[in-house]
Amino acid sequence: MPDPKTWDDNPLAAFEAFVTTPAFASTSRRLGETEPEAISAKSAAVYIFMFRKFTAWLAGQNRRFSQVEERELVRFISQLRRRGEQNSAITERYLRLLERCYSHLQIAPNPATSATKLATDNHYLAQDVGTEALAPEQVDAFVAALPSREPPGANRAGRLPKAWKRRRDHAVQATLLFGGLKVAEAIGLHLSEVEDSFSPLPIRLKINPEDKHATSYEHETIVHGYGADALRHWLIERLAEDSKGQRLFKGDLVFPGDAEGKRMSKVTLWRQVKATFARAGIDVNRSGGRTLRNTFAAQQLKEHGRTKNDVIGYLGLALERSAEIYETAKPRKKKSDEAL
Repeated sequence: MPDPKTWDDNPLAAFEAFVTTPAFASTSRRLGETEPEAISAKSAAVYIFMFRKFTAWLAGQNRRFSQVEERELVRFISQLRRRGEQNSAITERYLRLLERCYSHLQIAPNPATSATKLATDNHYLAQDVGTEALAPEQVDAFVAALPSREPPGANRAGRLPKAWKRRRDHAVQATLLFGGLKVAEAIGLHLSEVEDSFSPLPIRLKINPEDKHATSYEHETIVHGYGADALRHWLIERLAEDSKGQRLFKGDLVFPGDAEGKRMSKVTLWRQVKATFARAGIDVNRSGGRTLRNTFAAQQLKEHGRTKNDVIGYLGLALERSAEIYETAKPRKKKSDEAL
């Protein structure tokens, strides 16, 4: 029987040791008749990332893991929701993860089970409207509303072309929509990760998780259709050289924040995407990169005949069931439709 004191003394170390064992897999509600096997390293990394946030909160509250009560768990998830770090699905996943840990420790009543009921009563688990993806006509409207891709005019030798940031913003948003990248993956994308950029085929991106988001994984995706065209046009400008053979943009980021190669900020990109949604007149629940990523995944499944495994690979998902949400992704209902 596991010792709760071990979890109280160092909950993160105890969880890291637990999550990679068949014992953790045996707490899943999705078990079939076969003997459970330990989860993959990628899945374990996601769970550890989530649990680390909880242990940091525990330390701030000066609470022991085995003594946490359901109201404290609800307070924890409430704080994350207020900061915009959770939606209903993530809240439920957090509580389910903690429920598995308390079940493993045979703590009864299970505080995470009680917290789930309390969260449901307070509508923390009933506020999502499903995974949202753009309809084909909305994709067209979004593309039409992208920042201007007007080609750069003549300029003095060694000077950056005017309005280059608009063309960069055009390309990075098209890459998000037609390549399915996370925002952190896009702003951290290196030139070395781009392959077949000047062929007529979709552009391949080999995403290296280094210096990107903590939950990004090494994977390969494609940028297809208009996204590939927009990315190619930007790369021509991005790789331009001055009269001395020096690139006008320093560094090796595909979408630099400035001429010195500084990284774009997430806030800058979020604002640009939000502005494009507004210009296009598209009413969405989340006018950011997530909706563009959802749209890419849904298109791959419904319009391009890809399988769930294909999408798992393109998005670099660690949890296989994460791809299931894209099978039912759909546009937000108009208010007039909801009234019918």
